[in-house]
Amino acid sequence: MSRIAIRRGLMTSALYRQPSLLLGPTIGFGAVRAASSIANQDFWKGLVPKFLRPKPENPFADPNKKLAKKGWNPATFFIFIFLFIGSMAVQMIALKKDFEAFDRQSSVRIGLLKEVVGKLQRGEEVDVEKVLGTGDPERERAWQEVLNDIQREEAMIKKEKRKQQQQKEAAEAAEAKSTETPAPGRTPARPAISSHGFF
Repeated sequence: MSRIAIRRGLMTSALYRQPSLLLGPTIGFGAVRAASSIANQDFWKGLVPKFLRPKPENPFADPNKKLAKKGWNPATFFIFIFLFIGSMAVQMIALKKDFEAFDRQSSVRIGLLKEVVGKLQRGEEVDVEKVLGTGDPERERAWQEVLNDIQREEAMIKKEKRKQQQQKEAAEAAEAKSTETPAPGRTPARPAISSHGFF
């Protein structure tokens, strides 16, 4: 072998042993390590949050063995109950506020009507249309809602009274039937005796 071939062989083996010689003087071995870590899959998998990562499979686990299901957590019942009670409490507070606002509006409107009626009874001149807001669509709609609410309440009260009256009449009819005595010419019906003897 020639000296040149031996020298080239030694140079290439030295380059393989020290990769920093291949990169030249500006890029060191640390840059190669950083570049290889960015290309590594583990680097990118490490950026994904743990709860979003797929669960690693156990290579030693038996593939035929099924995972045991976890039992019912007793705290779940209480969580659902407290959520339900909390939502009902929030709804009750909202209904209470709505009712208070409606009550205030109704009392203001009733006071306004009483004032207008009082002035009319005393003989004072009152522009009723102006006071009640005739011509203003928003105020007319508000008065229409009040009238509709009053009509609904009256209908519900009448329906409830009718129902109570029917229940009272049914109770009186049932009481009258139970207190009736049999006619004097008739004998009360005797229960039929079966032909089978007693044991």
